[in-house]
Amino acid sequence: MPMTRAFAPATRPGNPPAMPPLTFFLRLISDGLRRPSLRLALALCVLAGLLPAPAAAQYCQPNNGAISFGTVSPDAVTDTQNNLTYTCQSNASATYFRICVYMAEGDPLAGVNPRRMTNYNGAELKYDFYSDAARTQVIGSPPTGGGFPVYSFTTMIPGGYVQAQNSFALYARVPAGQISLPAGNVFQSQINNSVFRYSWANGSYPANCNTGTGASSVTFYSQVTATVSNACRITLATDLDFGTVGSLSSNRDQTSTVLVRCPTGTNWRLGLSDGIHASGGVRRMRSAAGNYVNYELYRDTGRSLRWGTTLGTDTTNGTGMGEATAVTQTVYGRVPAQGAAVSGSYTDTVTVTLTY
Repeated sequence: MPMTRAFAPATRPGNPPAMPPLTFFLRLISDGLRRPSLRLALALCVLAGLLPAPAAAQYCQPNNGAISFGTVSPDAVTDTQNNLTYTCQSNASATYFRICVYMAEGDPLAGVNPRRMTNYNGAELKYDFYSDAARTQVIGSPPTGGGFPVYSFTTMIPGGYVQAQNSFALYARVPAGQISLPAGNVFQSQINNSVFRYSWANGSYPANCNTGTGASSVTFYSQVTATVSNACRITLATDLDFGTVGSLSSNRDQTSTVLVRCPTGTNWRLGLSDGIHASGGVRRMRSAAGNYVNYELYRDTGRSLRWGTTLGTDTTNGTGMGEATAVTQTVYGRVPAQGAAVSGSYTDTVTVTLTY
């Protein structure tokens, strides 16, 4: 702001007339000019930061994903599906993308149809990727699919440099019949450098992933995992038929068979209940008229080791040899000599329990 100062020197008689007063005028121009310049510079910087950056060209980018089969049974088909996401951006106009997916071979075990996972000790679990829910179209490997049908789909993004996220279905299957796999082990495979190839155009979809206004490709990563079930099962339990006898004056012996299938290395125990007509720890068969005949079941040919349900005491045990190999357990039955029985048909029902 302007400032003035005036000084009037005193006059004394006899002195020459005083000079006119001196006027000092000081304008603080230095501070007054710099501050507006600084504010202008700051304003320009702020405005520059608010201005949008030049829009990037159209593109697509897939996200990495994991495929888990969970727990699989060696003798059954196991299917899974994962929807892998990807993001595409349009250019100034509506942009039509055609996308092709090629799933790389796994690591450490390469190959397609089948692909293979492995566990820590080198066992192999077969699986594969498919482009359809029926699991008939195997997805091939880069760069061109290895002779398998190309997994291709399309998406359109509105114009104006719009970004949009979509997904594509990745179907997978572990086939049945892999009956020698160790149970309880985690199998896995690293799928590195799978290829997500796309082409684009404005106005219509490109005919394939190599034509159009432009084309490009990016890679992505997936991990595949599965755990083999340690489930055991009884695949056969034959009836024990003592036949027809005229009297019970002597022992009557017969056998039946139980088949056990378990994954390799799985420990199991097999128990037999006392039946539905037992009394006082003695197994009995019953007729429709309500009469009874005693009998017993044993673990040995000499029929001295009673077969029961107390684990580790009166049960049998074994170790799984894989789904391909059933372990045979023979049930040794005996109707001991006893007093005269009323004629009729006698039966009992025994529950077989497999613990593993």
